[in-house]
Amino acid sequence: MILTDPPYGTMNGAGLDGWEGNKTSWDTLINQEKMLVECNRVLRVNGSLLLFSQDPFTGDLMTKQHGNLPFSYRMTWLKDHFANALIAKKAPVNYTEDICVFFKKYDTLNQHPLRDYVFSIFDFIGKNKKEMFAEMGHQGVCHFMRYETMQFGLCTEKTYNELINMYGIGGQDWFKPYSYLVEVNRKFNRKFNRKFNLPVGEKFKSNVLRYKKDYQGLHPTQKPVLLIEDLIKTYTNESDTVLDFTMGSGTTGVAAKNLNRKFIGIELDDKYFNTAVNRINEA
Repeated sequence: MILTDPPYGTMNGAGLDGWEGNKTSWDTLINQEKMLVECNRVLRVNGSLLLFSQDPFTGDLMTKQHGNLPFSYRMTWLKDHFANALIAKKAPVNYTEDICVFFKKYDTLNQHPLRDYVFSIFDFIGKNKKEMFAEMGHQGVCHFMRYETMQFGLCTEKTYNELINMYGIGGQDWFKPYSYLVEVNRKFNRKFNRKFNLPVGEKFKSNVLRYKKDYQGLHPTQKPVLLIEDLIKTYTNESDTVLDFTMGSGTTGVAAKNLNRKFIGIELDDKYFNTAVNRINEA
């Protein structure tokens, strides 16, 4: 899981009071395209990406998506008190922040254990897709042949039997029956399934999350530990890994440690990084 609160780009340069030296340089947007490319690279298949945001940043996240990390839905953090008090005479104050949720579609890390076996099949057959489509009269092996791409997938038993009968793969010493392929594929999908855990004793989860702001914050945009724990419990299980690449004062790390999750944290600012390390160590 990736859970992070990246800069929204809505405050930088505003010259507002309330932050050290009246500076908001921390609110500099990260290149969205590059950010999503890297998120897709490190996430496992069906892994979740949760990004805190506000418009216009939310709109960009929803419309300028990465093809393998499609936008799924949005949740809302409802605070007990508004933010942006210093611009109250110019615009409505914000009682909410968005949480945009994405899931990785395909295996980009080539983790599927059947890939090498399927390579052996088509290396033995020695024909390209076009030739095989013509000989078989359909494209049932299309995703099965994509053992080097994100869209690799198991073919049907009927198609597999056609490969056996047409190309003689059943007589090879490396041959595996279809039941073996199904079991390996089932275990892979179970290990890398999409996580969504309902609250204990509940039959649904609201998309509105009500949590008080952290008034003893060590960072201007620090999120409540209870809110972060809620999200981690929903999208991960114990011993899973949580990444926060803009961790600020380390709230995500504290929440992950509290819930027995592994944590990887990245922070550009040395001051906040050291604060985060101390908080996580003391949690």
